[in-house]
Amino acid sequence: MSPQLVLTVIGAVNVLMGVAIYIGAENIVTGGAFVDSLITPESIKIGVYMHEALAASMIAIGFVALLNREMETAPAKKLLFGMGVAYVINLASIALHILNPEVNPPLPAVLIVLIMAGAAFYTSTASE
Repeated sequence: MSPQLVLTVIGAVNVLMGVAIYIGAENIVTGGAFVDSLITPESIKIGVYMHEALAASMIAIGFVALLNREMETAPAKKLLFGMGVAYVINLASIALHILNPEVNPPLPAVLIVLIMAGAAFYTSTASE
């Protein structure tokens, strides 16, 4: 896979996931991401704000990837490696949340991040 193609796909996926999280922030908070004992009107409001901030960050990362997809191969690979590192940090945080019985990260989103991390690392280290 070319780094430019991977940047395009990762960028598009990040933007789409960010928009979906922004639109569905309240449903994510109240729909099973947290145990019922944690759900109060105040916690819903805080959870929505935090998911909106997460969504904005995902959209921003997506646009960084999309706006840099025309890079030469070597710099594109460096960007993908950096994005892979960022995804691993994200996955480490997700793993901690999975170990916490009060939080239930959505499995499809976890798998998407895992796939994007793999694609970023694979493409950043693959020889031409």
